[in-house]
Amino acid sequence: MNSEIKNFFYPRSICIVGASTKEKSIGYELLHTISNYGYKGMILPVNPKAESVLGYKCYRSIEEIKDNIDLAIIVVPKQFAEDSVDELLKKNVKSILLITAGFKEIGKDGEEVENRIVEKIKSAGARLVGPNCMGVINTLPEIKLNATFVAEKPETGSTGFFSQSGALGAAVLNSLRETDVKFAHFISAGNKADINENDLLRFWQVDQNIKTLTFYLESFVNGENFLLPFIKGEITKPVIILKAGKTSGGMKAASSHTGALSSMDKVVDASLKQFGIVRVNNIDEMFNTAKGFENFSPPKGRRVAVVTNAGGPAILTVDSLEKENLELAELSEDTKKKLRTVVHPEGSVNNPVDLLPGANAETYKKVNEFVAADENVDAVISIFVEPVMVQPFDVVESVYDVKTDKPILQVYMPLPEFWDTYRRDSKKHLPVFRNPEDPAEVLSNMIYYSESKALMDKHRKEYGKILTGENQFVENKYIFGKGFLKQNEIDIICKDYGIPIIKNELLKYDEIRNLNNFIYPLVIKGINKDVIHKSELNAVKLNIQNKDELLKASDEIKNNFTKYSFEVEDFLVQPYIKLKHEVLIGGFRDPSFGPVIMFGTGGKYVEVICDTAIKSAYLSDNDIDEMINSTVIGKILNGVRGESPCDIKKLKEIIKSSAQMLIENNNISEFDLNPLIISEDNSIHAVDIRIKWE
Repeated sequence: MNSEIKNFFYPRSICIVGASTKEKSIGYELLHTISNYGYKGMILPVNPKAESVLGYKCYRSIEEIKDNIDLAIIVVPKQFAEDSVDELLKKNVKSILLITAGFKEIGKDGEEVENRIVEKIKSAGARLVGPNCMGVINTLPEIKLNATFVAEKPETGSTGFFSQSGALGAAVLNSLRETDVKFAHFISAGNKADINENDLLRFWQVDQNIKTLTFYLESFVNGENFLLPFIKGEITKPVIILKAGKTSGGMKAASSHTGALSSMDKVVDASLKQFGIVRVNNIDEMFNTAKGFENFSPPKGRRVAVVTNAGGPAILTVDSLEKENLELAELSEDTKKKLRTVVHPEGSVNNPVDLLPGANAETYKKVNEFVAADENVDAVISIFVEPVMVQPFDVVESVYDVKTDKPILQVYMPLPEFWDTYRRDSKKHLPVFRNPEDPAEVLSNMIYYSESKALMDKHRKEYGKILTGENQFVENKYIFGKGFLKQNEIDIICKDYGIPIIKNELLKYDEIRNLNNFIYPLVIKGINKDVIHKSELNAVKLNIQNKDELLKASDEIKNNFTKYSFEVEDFLVQPYIKLKHEVLIGGFRDPSFGPVIMFGTGGKYVEVICDTAIKSAYLSDNDIDEMINSTVIGKILNGVRGESPCDIKKLKEIIKSSAQMLIENNNISEFDLNPLIISEDNSIHAVDIRIKWE
């Protein structure tokens, strides 16, 4: 376990640089929170103008401290922060928490100071959390550290919570008594100048006190490095991410179809989903899902039984099941027979099982036992709306007394005072959900994680080949100039990677007129490095049958270029293929997540149709199948309405080779095979290829 990061959560001594005697100041409140939460280690406040703070001896300077400092927390004004870092590094302090704000987030001047601090930290082999952050928490009884300026006293759990936003972290902490969220570690990362989500992903993976990892992120420092431990099979714990900024403009449009069809959030969503990372839509879903992983076994399937005493909430639950791709279980006749012995005659023994408002704790327990024992049921959602004649506390406790290895998630809609009673008196302390829609989200996320993990384990050898040298970047494999590759360069790289580029010939205008050895029918295209989409200039002429048509077509293309102030550099002549389908295979290098591959419907209407799927270029066979099958064109290629399928095996090989090309050649910023033609005889030809070299 990395000792520099470990000391942020397990310090034996803490130095607070900027401790204050002034109430309501951060330096005072931080020390008060640490003391009040019950920190077990040594506390070393630094303040040159105070003898003591809150009963702790104060040191006039960092240099005056003779004890070892595991963790230093800086809360001095920003003009003194860099000097404080210098003094701490001089004392060989390796873990520094810089809460002070006023750095990169305020502009260039602040960024310069932050960069200097980070350089010093790295040179000293130290680690920094912050600046502009809220602190860290470790709730475990042997540590009891709350080094934030939020006075709430969180309860011990087994979740790690990383928040890029201090304000959102504070909001979560301030609502703990209402939401019953529990965690082991909390860290507010602020500007992520040094320590970021990649560090905590690896640290929490090996920390035995952490069962589930949760992240609130506004950006990824290096998305590709975040993904690699998943690809390698190093992450075995559930990871849940709430990523903000879904609609913040996306990535800058690239000069290819692939770039035009991409946005940063699409890349984030596809990459996380590909490697079994749970992405959620809001804070409630994130912590509800964490509660699910902490307290319940994942369902073995998607069949859910619903038990209720009220119709409306049950309907909302059923709607949510369908939305989350779960299904209502078909209860067996034997189960229904058992239910009739306890369910009110006017109730229902079908799923949802309606107990009516008078159902008490004993009824709820027996009904949940019966449905959980049904072989057709993988999970149970038990709903209770409080009536006048039944107390909810006994009901919730009795349901959680049911002995089963299947998850039973309870929804309660009681009077407000129930929640305090449950927190105080429950012997189970298992989560109780407040909204009928919540359990379906939780179950769906748990199932997705289990299924994704099983698939990745099954295809682990394929990922291993990608990461152990067979598909690695080879420096200077090709020496090409920057910009879009010339046709002869494209021919070289496509031949090496087995991309079935159609036979082609580059000719000048005069050569077309002088040569007579053409084989018809053919296609002629006008080429200029600055013309991205040739069809927009009507510069592609198909099914040319003879020399006269060829000459006429070349003249038209030349004139069309002139209209738009371009010049034809070359004419590309290719055999004409009678097409059956047009597909697109593209790729680009995302600034954070690295190589990304795209598949979908091709042709000149590609941006209008938008029938595409994207994934990280680190592909298994299963990933490629998912890409193909998730598109309309993929379903058509597999054969519909009596049509024979195309050569899917060959198509998959081309997608894999294209991904390999992108992974191995860091110089490729983007490429398009558009269209990749499926001919009438189901053969595959790449007839138009663009590769941009940086």
